[in-house]
Amino acid sequence: MKIHVTGANGLLAKYVIDACKIFGTVDGTDVDTMDITNFENVLSHLKNNTPDVIVHLAALQGRTASRENPSKFFTVNVSGTLNLMEACRQLGIKKFVLMSSLTVHGKSEIPVDENSPILPLHPYGASKAAAELVVRSYSKSFGIHAFIMRPNYISGKIYDSYKENIIYNFVDNIETNGLVELAGDGRFQREWVHASDIAEAIKLALLSEIDGCETFILSETENRISMMELTNKIIKLAGKGRIATKPEIEGFSLISSNKKAKEMLNWKPKVGIDEIIEEVFNGYRENHQR
Repeated sequence: MKIHVTGANGLLAKYVIDACKIFGTVDGTDVDTMDITNFENVLSHLKNNTPDVIVHLAALQGRTASRENPSKFFTVNVSGTLNLMEACRQLGIKKFVLMSSLTVHGKSEIPVDENSPILPLHPYGASKAAAELVVRSYSKSFGIHAFIMRPNYISGKIYDSYKENIIYNFVDNIETNGLVELAGDGRFQREWVHASDIAEAIKLALLSEIDGCETFILSETENRISMMELTNKIIKLAGKGRIATKPEIEGFSLISSNKKAKEMLNWKPKVGIDEIIEEVFNGYRENHQR
């Protein structure tokens, strides 16, 4: 089996490429080698070495950046996905994995599942929701078997290029300013999932005999933590730092249920929140001591 991974220079890709090597040949492209917003470029590249599966990780990310340039986010995240799906249709590629985002659901104090309302709060979340519809429509219309993955907050080996990672930003604030400012009272919650566990879910999906188009939330309820708790863990590791709350700024929770992925894929995330935080913290210090 040949697998093609888009966004090959991103945080998640190295984990996915390693996990998928059991299937055979795995190659990858990034913006420098295949511009997903250019259909002719996409078609030409994939035609030269037609894969059996496309794992689509390439995307613009971040709520703040998406508010600054929403048009660019929709061009890359929606039109780029459309170009890949159309190439699949024309070339007869019958399996596709889309890396979406739990942010399509907006905010929720109760665990969202795959059937919860789609209510994105920013252009990034909206662009991912639209990309999901593109994939679902091509799957239904043209018989392309598709997996839509909605991860919660992803972590892994983080470097300076991944500024949207909350843990990285909190570590950076503590190391440089000794202060983290939290919205509201800091009690709102998030869940983290390690990139290696997401890669494992993709591998399990490709090993399965699931047809049609299925959506899976990828998160770890045991890694649910408030922003206050998260910051205190980083402060303990750093041996310094303080917290300031900003009651005038609304904070909100986004938590989820991973029941479907556990039951249908037999997915069992392994990396806990303490290990996730320590990896980012240690990686930050290693990177800034060079």
